[in-house]
Amino acid sequence: MGASAALLPVWRDAGLQSLYLGDEAILETATFSLEGRGIRKIRQSVSRVEKAGYTATAVELAALDEYAIAELEHVSRQWLGGRAERGFSMAMDSLEGEHQDDSVVVYARDDAGELKGFLHFVPVFGRPAMSLSFMRRDRGAANGLTELLVVRAVELLRERGVEELSLNFAAFGRIVARPNGRGDRVLARLMSLGDRYFQIESLYRFNAKFSPRWEPRYLAYERFLGLPKVGLAAMVAEGQLRRLGARR
Repeated sequence: MGASAALLPVWRDAGLQSLYLGDEAILETATFSLEGRGIRKIRQSVSRVEKAGYTATAVELAALDEYAIAELEHVSRQWLGGRAERGFSMAMDSLEGEHQDDSVVVYARDDAGELKGFLHFVPVFGRPAMSLSFMRRDRGAANGLTELLVVRAVELLRERGVEELSLNFAAFGRIVARPNGRGDRVLARLMSLGDRYFQIESLYRFNAKFSPRWEPRYLAYERFLGLPKVGLAAMVAEGQLRRLGARR
């Protein structure tokens, strides 16, 4: 799951086929800027939320006390609204565990000091990069808060020597943005109809607002006839489907 284009020849040599899954949105901290017409809407959103009194801070998860962790978990529970966590190729399953001590939280408070949203980033092995794990906000927070968090995360993590930030994975992003042929257009229409449940199109549109570098990701699999079974297993592992019983 999530194989890069650069490694596809290796998987092919191992006898595997590949299927395009979507694109990972990468922000390069050195070149990211709020200047220019293309990012005007983001700039306006950030300015509006800051004028409302919101501020953002970055801190290692290990440096937060129990009260601060409880605040993060409260916002997370409110955002999920009783739904199960999912998307584990990009997200952790919780904020707990010493293995996450070097992860970073970028959180925002309103003018009353109440925590209203946060982003959780985990380090990428062997590189000055971090990957987004959680994106959470209070449903009553000001519109544009998530945009503020992303922009401030770029700035604050740049100061820590981070060169790249991986945002969300946009499933079938190329097909959503640039459908090629009738088959792609039909698939894009189906994804638009299913966006209410899987947030495929809306997630791509959100990522695109930041003008990221898109990195295509693939599924490497052994046999075409086994692809449906592989797809079901992947969706179960991602938390998109309940685990099927052995008898079923």
